[in-house]
Amino acid sequence: MERAIVSVATGAMSSVLAKLAELLHEKYKLAKGVRKDIEFLKSELSVMNDLLYVMADVEELDALNRGWRDRVRELAYDIEDCIDLSMAWLGRAGSDASKGGFFGTKQLVRRVKKIRVSFQVAHQIQELKARVVEESERQKRYKLDGPIRSSSDASRNKVDLRMCALWEETKNLVGLDGPRDEIIRWLMPAEGEEPPQHVRSVSIIGCAGLGKTTLANQVYQKIKGDFKYEAFVSVSQNPRVKDVLMKICSQVGATASMGDDELILVNKLRKRFQNERYIIVVDDIWHSDPWKIIGQALVKTSPGSIIILTTRLKDVAESCRSYHGGRIYDMRPLNDNDSRRLFFKRIFDTEEKCPHELKRASEDILKRCGGIPLAIISVSSFLAVDVPPCPDHWNKVKESLSSPLPGNNAFPEDYDIWKDHLVSIWVAEGFVHADPGETLFEAGLRYFNVLISRSLIQPWWYKENGEVLSCRVHDVILNFLVSKSVEENFVTLLDPYGLPPSLHSKVRRLALQNSYQENVVPWIKSIKPHVRSLACFVDCKELHPLTEFEVLRVLDLKNCESLRNIHLANIEVLFQLWYLSIRGTSVSELPAGIGQVQHLETLDIRDTNVEKLPSTIVLLEKLARLFVYPNVRFPAEGFSKMKGLQQLERFSIHGQPLSFLNELGQLTNLRMLYVLCDGLNYESSEWGIFTSSLCALCRHKLLDVGISKRSYSTPIPMDSWFPTLQSLQKFSIWPISSLPIWMGSLDNLELLVLRIERLTPEDLRVLGGLPALEALDLLFEGGYASPFTIGGHEFQHLKSFRVARLYQLQFMPGSMPNLKNLDITLLFTRNSYSDLGIQHLASLTRGDVSICASREHIEGVHDLVAKIQSLLDAHRNRPAVNFWTYFDNEMISRSFTIARY
Repeated sequence: MERAIVSVATGAMSSVLAKLAELLHEKYKLAKGVRKDIEFLKSELSVMNDLLYVMADVEELDALNRGWRDRVRELAYDIEDCIDLSMAWLGRAGSDASKGGFFGTKQLVRRVKKIRVSFQVAHQIQELKARVVEESERQKRYKLDGPIRSSSDASRNKVDLRMCALWEETKNLVGLDGPRDEIIRWLMPAEGEEPPQHVRSVSIIGCAGLGKTTLANQVYQKIKGDFKYEAFVSVSQNPRVKDVLMKICSQVGATASMGDDELILVNKLRKRFQNERYIIVVDDIWHSDPWKIIGQALVKTSPGSIIILTTRLKDVAESCRSYHGGRIYDMRPLNDNDSRRLFFKRIFDTEEKCPHELKRASEDILKRCGGIPLAIISVSSFLAVDVPPCPDHWNKVKESLSSPLPGNNAFPEDYDIWKDHLVSIWVAEGFVHADPGETLFEAGLRYFNVLISRSLIQPWWYKENGEVLSCRVHDVILNFLVSKSVEENFVTLLDPYGLPPSLHSKVRRLALQNSYQENVVPWIKSIKPHVRSLACFVDCKELHPLTEFEVLRVLDLKNCESLRNIHLANIEVLFQLWYLSIRGTSVSELPAGIGQVQHLETLDIRDTNVEKLPSTIVLLEKLARLFVYPNVRFPAEGFSKMKGLQQLERFSIHGQPLSFLNELGQLTNLRMLYVLCDGLNYESSEWGIFTSSLCALCRHKLLDVGISKRSYSTPIPMDSWFPTLQSLQKFSIWPISSLPIWMGSLDNLELLVLRIERLTPEDLRVLGGLPALEALDLLFEGGYASPFTIGGHEFQHLKSFRVARLYQLQFMPGSMPNLKNLDITLLFTRNSYSDLGIQHLASLTRGDVSICASREHIEGVHDLVAKIQSLLDAHRNRPAVNFWTYFDNEMISRSFTIARY
């Protein structure tokens, strides 16, 4: 990975060299002179590529070296575009010429066409050869060798498991326990004190990377249980205030529609909050103007309500205080002790384990970090993974750390970047290089884990087993990435006030993140021929026709409201397209030409109006990931041709052609399958054929299966066909009536999610004996009245456990010895619990305990919480456990957090 992403220039050149080698393949039947020119290009560019790697290792290049590097990078892009176009032209001309016999006007026209294409290719290759010779001679003439400096080998490990604990500690109490408790004392009434009759607010201000958002979230998580309405929204530097108001509406249950303007949304929120207690966190406000509108929605006449605001700017904080009153909390950098603790935790676990010869270098690096938590985390992660533990190497880290990360910087601030989406784009752009035996997508997942381990991206959403599903890029790192990307023409961001601040004549990647002025329309048309990647985060009607983006590889039109069927006409012209997302648009039909986009690997049509896939979809033999909406109907014939398909979700079995369900079992490379069973008759041939195909898939490469219903009705039958699922690593199914005995044979199962009616003690022992199980999620329909006892020495490898609707739960000594995360929902009755035995969970670090009871049991619930708290006080890990109490289905008790370090 490290060599693949070391710089923008080397990434572009590596892709070109691979395609030059492919173009020399005999199937293209190049003229002898053209073949020699391509061999020359391949040889010359290989030498240039080696020099680019040397330059990539240099922190600061002089103007001559930098200029040569930039020209070679642009040359590499142009050569790759030429190769792609040439291969497509030659392939099509060859196909046409092979049709029919040797006689007739049509055959003659096809052969003339092929000859003309060959001349065009030869002419372009000659022009590119001249440019390569020119740059090669310039390099020799000015001796542009670049200072040579070796780089250390980087680790290729998976995500460092210590990283999760470190990040959790950072989010919690590394220097934040005092500020958090102080702010809570400002905002919340003291014990026995009546809630205030007015809104209280606090504005947290400080520079980037101090942890303002983390502190606000700590306060929010600890006290939000006392309020009827709660919301946490990010505003960012260039917000659409309407979107922010829509997010608040969504979180507090206020009905809103896309047609509502800001005034309507403000009035809806004011009506929602009138005389009701709410807590709202408005994070990362850069300007006073957005706050003037958002603040109007947060009514002052809601006794005891709380507003928390974070910003870098004091005038924004003063604006909030002038309207809602309250205080300003000026956040300071970490003190020396907390800085050292955070720094050494990542590298050596404790400061005492730091070698004496690195003490001085460590102190110097910490001084440069200035107590900024984000800087400390990033630098320490880099030192732990990539830098040999010697003073000379550590001293070199003082100046700078790393090169920009491909792909990440095209996303807006505070944007949830979903892992599968990001990795698919990396693959489409050619950033990923697989090791022997792994797919490009698997290699991309490995890259993602490395970035998590280095703290260069922040994990955001998690799966039940702790797997990171999405990430964010902190604005400090994002700003650096944007500046480097603009400098190296990696991505162009459209300035909302005019043309993009780009010094480059050819735009390679375009990200539309904000509104735009009319004067950019001619500019967009002019840059189309060279754009490789287009990501729209706002609706842009001026992009059409899309067919003018001749070399496009990534087309992300998610939530583009103006997109219609006609805009996808002639999509087959985009023959280099690898990634296409029209998710959340009004498109109702895919064009038949989609089947000719032969390089397409990812297609996302979720949340569209598409109800039927065209028959030509089966021609996409390279398609690896297909995301559809449940009501989409597949073609009746030919689906088995899609041998490249690895991930398919989430279609409804009911209503599909039987031939499709049958051919589904022939997709030998399918690894992930998620389906819905709504409306299905389990006695029908649909279910029988599907289960037969599922068995066939599990004999190949299927590892992850999800079978579910959107509404509870007849349980899914667990028949004898399921034992063939023994290769599964992840399995989700609901609802089912009971656990089949064969479940104990799933020796490779790591994640299990069940929504089930009943479970016997023997069933629990079966689950407890699964040797590879790391995450278990159980939900009982109607509650589980029998004792739910986890015996000693059961669930030996389980790390995450979530269970809901239990009347009796007990963890015995020795149970779940590796469990770190616990999430349980209890149904409390008189004398149903003395304690839960949580103290026996030796590895527990965090948890959530929800207790539901009638009001007559308030005292018993409080006694139970107090007893568990006292037991956890003595726990060696001092886990952070939140308690949530509901009486008669209404949360009226404050959540308690135990977190001590």
